[in-house]
Amino acid sequence: MSQHFYSLMPQTSISAIALAHLETGDYHQAQQAFQSIPDSDRTVDDWVNQAVCAIHLEQPEAALVACDRALALNGNHPQAWLFKGVALHRLNRYDEAYACYDQASNQPDQLPQKSGKSSWYSRLGALRGVAKHILQAN
Repeated sequence: MSQHFYSLMPQTSISAIALAHLETGDYHQAQQAFQSIPDSDRTVDDWVNQAVCAIHLEQPEAALVACDRALALNGNHPQAWLFKGVALHRLNRYDEAYACYDQASNQPDQLPQKSGKSSWYSRLGALRGVAKHILQAN
């Protein structure tokens, strides 16, 4: 989709489209959609999801920037800490990466709750598996 197409849509719709691309593994399209949202309108989750795209696209510097933006909005966001750790690990900054993993594991109560398990909570286990797989590949 073109940037112009995204500019005609509300931010929440763009986020939903970007997340759908992310969940199907279309990281280029997801990244393009997330980047079309004005920085001032992005949510913490938008920044974290953009970081996930960047990690999959082997852009750890971009992932680190996105995680830092997420953490500026919510310094207790476990996924932001987790993926910041993955980005730092990819940049061979191991001590900093492990400190981020510690931060991520110390934030379990920060997950948004719905009735029963939240979608973020159930995805956290999957995200930790992705992070473990990424770390093993290095």
